[in-house]
Amino acid sequence: MGLWKLIEIRIQPNIIFYIGPLPVTNTLFCTWITILVLVVFFFFATRRRALIPSGIQNVAEYLIEFLLGLVDGVSGKEKGKTFFPLVGTLFLFIITCNLLDVIPGVDTIGTINTAAHTTSQPVLGFLLFGDLSNMLIPWIRPATSDLNLDFAMSITVVVTCQILGLITLGPAAHVGKYINLRTFFKSLRKLDFGGVFQGFIEFFVGIIDIISELSRVLSLAFRLFGNIFAGAAVLAVFAFILPFLANIVFIPLELFVAFVQALVFSLLTLVYLQMATTAEHTDESEQEALKEFERNEPQNVAATR
Repeated sequence: MGLWKLIEIRIQPNIIFYIGPLPVTNTLFCTWITILVLVVFFFFATRRRALIPSGIQNVAEYLIEFLLGLVDGVSGKEKGKTFFPLVGTLFLFIITCNLLDVIPGVDTIGTINTAAHTTSQPVLGFLLFGDLSNMLIPWIRPATSDLNLDFAMSITVVVTCQILGLITLGPAAHVGKYINLRTFFKSLRKLDFGGVFQGFIEFFVGIIDIISELSRVLSLAFRLFGNIFAGAAVLAVFAFILPFLANIVFIPLELFVAFVQALVFSLLTLVYLQMATTAEHTDESEQEALKEFERNEPQNVAATR
C-alpha cells in the first residue's frame, strides 16, 4: 500500500448537504462564497469614499476604471453605459471564482466518502493516507468548474444579446439579420433569376448565423469549464507526483489562467453585445459621411497632428 493515492477526479460536483429538498453541491457552496467575498469587498471599498483613494478603495477604483476603459474602447461611451454592468459583473465574478482554486483548503478539505469500504482511519483525525487518500469529498470546489454555472452564464449572455439587439435595432432590422428574404422577393418580382439565387444564398447564410448564435452557448461554457477544470486537475496530479514543490510552479500559472479566462469570457461577451446592437448595413447618410471622411482623410490626419 502506498503512502497516498491520486485523488479521484470527477466532472460532476458532489452534494455536501441539503437545505430541505434542495441539494447543495460543493460548487454551489463556492458560488455563495464568491458572492459573499464580492459583497464584503465592495462594502469596505465604498464605505468611506475619499477624494484621494487609498487601500481597498484604490484597488476597487482601479478595477472599475480598467473595465470601463475596456468596454468604452470597444463599444464607445454611449453603448458602454449599457454593456458595462453585465461585462463588469461577469469579469469580477469569474475571476473571483477562479482565484479561489489556489486558496489552501479548496479541493483538499472535506469529508470521507462513506460509501467506500475501508478499514483505514485518518491520521491525527484529519490527515488521509493510504486507501483513504482518494476518498475525499471536498467541501469547496471552484464554481466555474461546474458546467451548470458556465451554461447559465453563457445562456444569459446570448439571451441578453438578442434582447438588446431587438431594443436597439428594432424587431424588423434585428430579425432581418438572420432571416433575410428582401433580395429574394425583390428579384422574384423583377424575374431576375440570378438575384433569386443570391436571395437563396442570403437566406441560408442567415440560417447559419442562427446556428452560430446558438453555438456561442457551447463555446463560452466549454471554454471556461475546460480551462478551469483542467487547471484544477493538473494541480491535483502534480501535487501527487511532487508534493509541495509542484505548487511553486503551477500556482502562479493558475493565477495567470484565472485572469485570462475571466478576461476572455468578458471580452467575448462585449464583442457579442456590440455585434448584436450593430445594424448589418449602414444607412445612406452614414455611407455618405463615411465617403466624405475618406475623401478628406489626408486633411483629417494632418489636422490631428
